[in-house]
Amino acid sequence: MTAHPIDSLRNTLSFSFQPRGRADRGEAWTYLLAATLCATLLSGMVSALTTGALADCLSLGIVVTCAIPAPALAARRFHDFNRSGWWSLALAPGALRLLLLEILQRGFGWSAREVAEDVLRWIDWAIFPTFGLAYLALLAWPGSSGANRFVASSAGRGHDRPAPR
Repeated sequence: MTAHPIDSLRNTLSFSFQPRGRADRGEAWTYLLAATLCATLLSGMVSALTTGALADCLSLGIVVTCAIPAPALAARRFHDFNRSGWWSLALAPGALRLLLLEILQRGFGWSAREVAEDVLRWIDWAIFPTFGLAYLALLAWPGSSGANRFVASSAGRGHDRPAPR
């Protein structure tokens, strides 16, 4: 049974720093849509109300803040596949690349970002297939049914009873 989108988002935010337990596809999609919408709207408001370096810093802060739950959610999503949350580290190079390019753009302008992208395009072929496939798996594949080694509850969902170690 899929949780209501508000309950899924509340669950994601409640467990922002807790990689234990499981997260279903609905929780991952709800977070993705809510974080994208929130970052877009808030960054747009900041751009409309302020300019220059302040707007850039505030917009970057909004994006980073919206991304805080992502690592723990990714680990819980891998747990839903009955896989170790350490597999979520496959997402780290792609996410760090995007973050560093945003920092370069906000701090030093588009020209600095373009230089970095010219250098990084030679290693993108190694980073983004892994990043893209892992990200698609998190969003598309259904989790394992029933209890697994990460959650011992009979429903197999939630954070109430992590599996004993």
